[in-house]
Amino acid sequence: MNKDRSNNIYGSGEDASLPRARILRGRKNFQRLFEQDAKTIRNTVVDLRFKIFESDSPGYLMGFVVKKSLGKANKRNHMKRLLKEAYRRHQNILSESIENAGKMFHGALMAKTTDASYTDVEQNVIALLRKVRDQLSTTSPGHS
Repeated sequence: MNKDRSNNIYGSGEDASLPRARILRGRKNFQRLFEQDAKTIRNTVVDLRFKIFESDSPGYLMGFVVKKSLGKANKRNHMKRLLKEAYRRHQNILSESIENAGKMFHGALMAKTTDASYTDVEQNVIALLRKVRDQLSTTSPGHS
């Protein structure tokens, strides 16, 4: 099977990959994300916890969280794969706004269940990313 599937659904040549360097990792980063001043946007199947801060090198990192209390490892791993795929396909919703704002974004998509379909997960992820994008465009100073 051909591994390079990134161009077949995008047409425009948009890079639809999700390299390891764009995934939030490390205990310190997750601890920072779960401090008091981080924001949470809720949806039916997925929540998004995020923090935006000043940085010399603007960019974005996204983590994927499925709590152990949601089921056995195979169900949790499947849900995490669905979250990653939905984010990979729609990360462009957020990327341009963050780079224009010149800030660093750390976020975590957090599953509320392991029984959701990919369509439900994808719709939730798109809605959450759009909400963050809209918040960024209203709070960031105008860059023209």
